Amino acid sequence: MSKNNLETRKTESYKIFDKIAGTYDLLNHILSFGIDIYWRKVVIKNLPKRKDLEILDLACGTGDLTIALAKADGVKSVLGIDLSKGMIDLGDVKINQRKLSDKASMEIGDGVNIPKPDNSYDVTTVSFGIRNFPDTQESLNNMYRVIKSGGRSMILEFSIPKNPFFKMIYFFYFRYLLPFVGNLISKHKDAYSYLNQTVEDYPYGEEFAEMMRKSGFKNVHFIELTFGIATLYIGDKE
Repeated sequence: MSKNNLETRKTESYKIFDKIAGTYDLLNHILSFGIDIYWRKVVIKNLPKRKDLEILDLACGTGDLTIALAKADGVKSVLGIDLSKGMIDLGDVKINQRKLSDKASMEIGDGVNIPKPDNSYDVTTVSFGIRNFPDTQESLNNMYRVIKSGGRSMILEFSIPKNPFFKMIYFFYFRYLLPFVGNLISKHKDAYSYLNQTVEDYPYGEEFAEMMRKSGFKNVHFIELTFGIATLYIGDKE
């Protein structure tokens, strides 16, 4: 797929997620070997150390991070937003099943424009979703806009390992095994092929950190996870 076609497809990527919503959670756990649970714990560990945090979780999908955040100490409320109604509907069920509706909620919303007032949240998060946004920089600009002074944004995203051995395994997995298993189980002809292409095409490490600085974030740093196959980026608003 050409870069132009990939960028065009990102504008309607939510339609893909509508179609694969029913198998999304199962495939997440299978294809990540359950490591996604550990990655979410790292996000929670890096929340600001204060009480009554109000959090906006972008591209929330079926709400795994939204729910994990709602259970965390010091969190008052979490709102998850996503453009995929199929994902939101499943997330609402999960929130109700876990009896977390007093702290967690979900609604249709755009993670790029972020239709929320300035300075309205303590934290914004996005987990494995920002690479599907048609305009990463604009999303980062709006994450900065909607958090309060002293707030924090955290972005968890796939990255590419530096170690040549792990890099070779990573590319084999992402280019061949993941698309085959993902497309087979989801019964979608190329959803997981598309998701693989968005990973290889996307900035990571210092390049992504510089984009956060450009949006105004301070104290920007990142934590490489699981041999560098994922990275947590953290930036604060002074």
